[in-house]
Amino acid sequence: MLPSRSRLTSWNPDTLSSTGPAVTSAGKTVERSVDGINANLEAMDETRSWEGPAHTAASKMFNRGHTHATEFGDYTAAIGKALCDGATSLGATRTALLNKADEIDSGELQVTDQWVVLIKPAAMSAEKVATLMEKVAAEQVVVNDLLLAVGDADDAAAERLTAAAQPSGFVAPNADGLGGMMLPGFDKPADEVPNPRDPLGLVQQSVMRGEDMATTVRDTKEEIVNGDEFRKTLIMQDGSKHVIWEYGPPEYPTVSHMHYDTDGDVISSTMSWTTFEGIHNTEIEWADGTIFKATETPDGVRAAGFTLPDGRHGVLPPDNPFFTGPVPATISSALTGLDAHVGRGGRLPMVSMDAAETIGKGAKFGGPAVSILSSIYSVAAAETPYDRCVTGFAGSFGVVGEVGGAAGGGAIAGAVFPFPPVQAVMVPAGAIGGSMAIGGWMESLGAKVGERFCQ
Repeated sequence: MLPSRSRLTSWNPDTLSSTGPAVTSAGKTVERSVDGINANLEAMDETRSWEGPAHTAASKMFNRGHTHATEFGDYTAAIGKALCDGATSLGATRTALLNKADEIDSGELQVTDQWVVLIKPAAMSAEKVATLMEKVAAEQVVVNDLLLAVGDADDAAAERLTAAAQPSGFVAPNADGLGGMMLPGFDKPADEVPNPRDPLGLVQQSVMRGEDMATTVRDTKEEIVNGDEFRKTLIMQDGSKHVIWEYGPPEYPTVSHMHYDTDGDVISSTMSWTTFEGIHNTEIEWADGTIFKATETPDGVRAAGFTLPDGRHGVLPPDNPFFTGPVPATISSALTGLDAHVGRGGRLPMVSMDAAETIGKGAKFGGPAVSILSSIYSVAAAETPYDRCVTGFAGSFGVVGEVGGAAGGGAIAGAVFPFPPVQAVMVPAGAIGGSMAIGGWMESLGAKVGERFCQ
């Protein structure tokens, strides 16, 4: 089993070290007690204090008891040794991994609960990010090796215990089928974190890193354009950008939020504005032409729907969380830049310039599209791995989609991008910022969500 960092911290292999000798000692105590009774019976015959058929039968019985007690002592000794050996190897690997994680945390990098090495949020240049990514690559290799050593030690400890018990007749219960359901706890514990020995595990690690980099602001730029229009640019660790811009009449301003990948190509465009008639509007358009539009009239009537690139149109049902709220202002601690929650009696969720002004270097920012999409999709999806992916934070950006394909097809969906000169690091197919090569059916999450409502 590969434990999470918090789980490993809670483990205490030293208890196995003390338990092993205790088990061995208990077995020897039983063995000595039976041997003592047997020896006394043998002595009775020599002193003529007890003899005859009853004594002979008792002697045979305790001779058998002596044999069984000796076997029991050997059994507990084997179990005790297995526990001690397991404690030694597991304790050493545990300490090495936790110490390495603490060492990394003390610098400019950090290790997550899933053992993924990340760059700490802070103001930095693109050159600094590139330098730190070399360190990330090198440290992730070390962490992965130490993590696998912990998993191997844990598995070996369990195998030692099983091997020690088998000569005495132990047979592990069959965990398959109904029997396994009736006997919880007999299954081998599943890994709690991505397995770096598996290509899919490397993809999962890189997806987590991609999520973090694409939602961590490394730099900001504020400027006044066209005379009096405020524009703020958020530059993320992965090089993608969010540009928030307010323009138009002060009484009826339009707030635009443009999300660009590292090549400067548009991922999505979100705009909010209020008309002279008092109608609030929020609209998202993706690069493939998918459009989501929501409106609210002055008397509080709200409507929303998708238009797909092929012209199909679908509306959200009135019980969708986008209407019933709250549409989240944060997702996984990342700000979304929205200023209202319908569920608290507020108006239509709209892009907010005020919210953007408070976002600084090192902050977590996801943008409004992820918040709106995750709310819309939370009840539209059936319970499938793909749906759960999309409902999550990463899926809302179109990051995790190809991971499932990799598992099913036996191929790595992400590409391997080297961070020279240290080590190749797996990068997700279509990292959140859209800066990586994106594959197939996750090219536009807006279209994928919209398909649920468009016939």
